[in-house]
Amino acid sequence: MSRLITGNPYSLKEIFSGENDKIIIPDLQRDYCWGNPYSKDSEGSLVDSFLDSIFRVYSQEPNNDITMGLIYGYYDELKSYHLQLCDGQQRLTTLFLIMGVINRYVNNKYRELLISNFELQEDDKEPHLLYGIRESSLYFLSDLTIHYFLDSNLSINDIKAQYWFLNSYNQDPTILSILRALETIATRLDGREDLEALGDFLQKHLKFLFYDMENRQNGEETFVVINTTGEPLSANQNLKPLIILNSPDYIRKIVYEDGSITEHDTAQDWEEMETWFWQHRHLNDYDTSTEGMLAFLHCVRVLESPTEAEWHHTIDISDDKFPITIKMYDIWEWFCAYKRIYELDYDWLSTPKIIYPDRQTHYTQKDLYSILPTMLYCKNNKDATDVEIQRVYHLFYNMGRYRPVTRYSQNEVLKVPAYRAYQWIKDLPSKDVLSLLDVTDFNIDEERKKLSFIHDYGYDDTRRHHIEELFAKAEDFKIYDGQISTMVTWSSNSEDYSDPVDNLDYYYGRIKELWDKPDENLNKLRRALLAFGVQGYPMPTGATNWTLCSDTEWRTLFERQSDQIVSFIKRGSLDDIISNFNDIDSQYYPLVRNASYLDFSRDHQIRVHANGVIELMEKTRASASFLLFHRGQLFEKDMVDMSNWCGFWVWSNGIDTVFYSICYTFNITLDMRVLKDGYQIVAWIDRNPARPSIKPATLQKMGFNRTNEEWIYPVIIDPHEAKEKFIELSNSIIEFST
Repeated sequence: MSRLITGNPYSLKEIFSGENDKIIIPDLQRDYCWGNPYSKDSEGSLVDSFLDSIFRVYSQEPNNDITMGLIYGYYDELKSYHLQLCDGQQRLTTLFLIMGVINRYVNNKYRELLISNFELQEDDKEPHLLYGIRESSLYFLSDLTIHYFLDSNLSINDIKAQYWFLNSYNQDPTILSILRALETIATRLDGREDLEALGDFLQKHLKFLFYDMENRQNGEETFVVINTTGEPLSANQNLKPLIILNSPDYIRKIVYEDGSITEHDTAQDWEEMETWFWQHRHLNDYDTSTEGMLAFLHCVRVLESPTEAEWHHTIDISDDKFPITIKMYDIWEWFCAYKRIYELDYDWLSTPKIIYPDRQTHYTQKDLYSILPTMLYCKNNKDATDVEIQRVYHLFYNMGRYRPVTRYSQNEVLKVPAYRAYQWIKDLPSKDVLSLLDVTDFNIDEERKKLSFIHDYGYDDTRRHHIEELFAKAEDFKIYDGQISTMVTWSSNSEDYSDPVDNLDYYYGRIKELWDKPDENLNKLRRALLAFGVQGYPMPTGATNWTLCSDTEWRTLFERQSDQIVSFIKRGSLDDIISNFNDIDSQYYPLVRNASYLDFSRDHQIRVHANGVIELMEKTRASASFLLFHRGQLFEKDMVDMSNWCGFWVWSNGIDTVFYSICYTFNITLDMRVLKDGYQIVAWIDRNPARPSIKPATLQKMGFNRTNEEWIYPVIIDPHEAKEKFIELSNSIIEFST
């Protein structure tokens, strides 16, 4: 047949035809590999998957044309009907093998699709498909066609024993993969009664769109971009011919400095996009240009959705049904915007670079919350500087730390945070992100406060850059997680009329010095806060549960006790605050004076019970250990004999607090009531009648007196003496009763 024409669809019968026409797999291509197993632990192969797809399509639409995607190539200058294939090698080779196997079962019906009459009878017996990767591949495919595809008597298992199967073939990876593919194909086709109908379907109805690369140089560039893994045609490659056909009038003019002009059509710009994604792929064992391209196309699909309801539907879907109604002009503009923000370094704003996701076809909604509005910003402001773009991206990246960013529906109203962010940028009065202050719907107090500070005090580029850099670094602190409004307020509200930017430097420095460190290293700070007497610290989290603060609980403390924290920050060193603390009546005195106590509390949680009893918890779990404090005295859980007593526990109803221990051996419980001016130990002997009882005479001998149902020990004033007496009585009860 005559040359294939760009943009036209062609069937296998049309591609593999003509007396001297050849499809050449040139030396720039990689080996055929679809016959190989997925891995050493898997028997399946890409040929298996390809056959599954073919059988499915054939069963559903046996009489309809099916477009298998795009094939690229260029015609040889010396042999004008030899098409050098740049993309489509794996698919066309596999289909050639399938047709060859089918041909064996249907009396050579498809022989002319495999080899022309001229080649078979008068020339070198070259099939329509030639492998130019190496000579062994070239000769083998010719021998395979003549001696196997055209001879139904030869078994696949006997091929290696034939005289024409050279020893060198065993070292050729393409040949070995073809043999594996043939085994799979023969197994899958064996026993089918519809092979002739299947063959007719394959040669007539499977079609490929053709794109002429014009010369070898273009072909090599295309090969580098696309033909890198031997995987089935990717989603964006399937999409490519549809976009090309849907944008026939697309022309992009490129004007160079010397005044010369070059024009790109849809196919050329698509190639340029794929090249860029190839250059920016993840350097690992499985990534190609496809992963990044699909992530980008998903962004375009969302951005081209006109309503919030459509964003709600589109933003978190994983299928590849890209709307071909989106024109190449728009795709290219979005690509330029995406490329711009992707290539920028956001390090000065303590923001990670944009990296497309691993092993999935689109970004998360959190990623899209910052990417999509920034893409719109770049599209609308093509002259924006790198710094201006970085400011926009950072703003939304930071908001994504503390704001809900996933879509949701409530009271039949759909909400997509990324769509709202997109609308803010759409309404932006100027390319300066500070103009968000003039967008009425931009009602995020945290960000408005920061933008206002920059607007008011960043009146030259140096000051503004300095403010933004400090803001970004502070936002990155674990305690803030993006929300630094208290620090901004402290810097703005200067009592001594100093420069707010100087104040910002001071507060940033002090907070970094005191709080920006691993949580386990903050116990000196916690002790200093207790010693200083910051109101609201420890911070209540429930009726009796309080926290010594970790992570973003610190930010909540700043917001609740702003003035107190400012006073604390301005005070001297932590060591001085702790060493000068001598309030022995403070319920926190032992926690301040003994560093080991807070080191014991891993989750920094305490309970504050009635009458000033402090329960310092090792962990948040109720079953974990704890330390009890009252009037400076430590009461440990295991201060009693743990082989006979359950330990030393605390109970409180908000008015009264009682320490207690239950005996495992005898029917007795010991309480220690915390009184206003002392401690009263009480014995109860009727709470577990299944255990041996304690004789009243024993309790009397130990100093208890009976009052109603209680056995009461005389009140003890000193906490240390009360603790020792409780231990002594618990031991004596076991000793006397035994």
